[in-house]
Amino acid sequence: MARDPILVVVFLRGGADGLALVSPSSDLDFIAARPEDLRVLRTGDGAGRPIAQSVADVDFRFHVAARPLADLYDAGDLSLIHASGLPEATRSHFDAEARIERGLFGGALPPGDPSGWIGRWLRAAAPGGPMPALAVGAARPASLIGAEAAVAENLGDLMLAKWHWLAPALRARLVSGFGDHGPLARPMAELVALSDTIGSRLWSEQTGDIRPYAPSVDYPEGNPVSQPLMTVAQSIKEDLGLRVATVDMPGWDTHVGQSGQFYKLTDWLSQALMAFWRDLGPLQQDVSVVVMSEFGRRLRSNTAGGTDHGRGNVMMVLGPQARGGRMLGHWPGLANDALEEGADLAVVTDYRAVLAELLSGHMGLADPAAVFPGFEAAPVGLWQ
Repeated sequence: MARDPILVVVFLRGGADGLALVSPSSDLDFIAARPEDLRVLRTGDGAGRPIAQSVADVDFRFHVAARPLADLYDAGDLSLIHASGLPEATRSHFDAEARIERGLFGGALPPGDPSGWIGRWLRAAAPGGPMPALAVGAARPASLIGAEAAVAENLGDLMLAKWHWLAPALRARLVSGFGDHGPLARPMAELVALSDTIGSRLWSEQTGDIRPYAPSVDYPEGNPVSQPLMTVAQSIKEDLGLRVATVDMPGWDTHVGQSGQFYKLTDWLSQALMAFWRDLGPLQQDVSVVVMSEFGRRLRSNTAGGTDHGRGNVMMVLGPQARGGRMLGHWPGLANDALEEGADLAVVTDYRAVLAELLSGHMGLADPAAVFPGFEAAPVGLWQ
């Protein structure tokens, strides 16, 4: 039986270098701007996988460590939207992340409304189920502000221990919200109900502990992205009513010695995403994944073997509903007169156009203006 559609948002914190991840390897301006170890080569050990595309007369290639992403692309499951990002320039991590997760360019919410774009979607869609939203990690991202969301590193963290002798009194107090009609009564009752639902499915009376998740495939060990994506996969399989999940992957701020760092990060991301996708099996039909970052990196490398904060970047959409195996949007090129401020890949696709199409095309949102007020854009083409 088909489930309600699910969106997984993977945020690469730190400003991932989209020009290295999905690289215009034959572009002469790109070749002139960077040493070999910060480019994707076309021959030899550092050669990346070619990307079939029709947006530009350029040989685009995946980074050599992104072989699983190349496999997903060639299988028709992955779409790429290059030269995307914020419509207004900022090179501050904090500012760029806040703007992207608020999604408020071109519109205004009522004064004092601090909501994020996922929080507004949750309010507009009003999904049911015990756990419609999950932020995997220690903190809730700003995109989820404005709606209730579970925040945990694993499902066991969301359980309130029934077996402890203090549990009955503690649970009764939580349900009452510290008062029979207290303002916290409803969210506390929902928290306890979620705990009971998770416990009824995952608790083992034999071992007195949570049953460990048994994925259908092996996730790469020692990979920091494996456990968060396993938690999302488990939440989907347990049918907890999940509609949207967020996963953060830090470490992409590669000012110094980028080559080795970027290889490792890209390998982690690619291998874990492939394992997650294979783990879902037939549930892939219900899930879309979007991978994004707050901004890209400069075209030209710096003197420390890295790249500094830039502008345009690549977004990736994984899911059978989208037009996979395609690069979409427009490629502005890397000639000096095409660069933003003479230094950066220009942003020609507003990131909200991709998210709005995901919400309308996959998640069934009738009016994207409820999430991105005042924003209008031509469709990117994910669902055409």
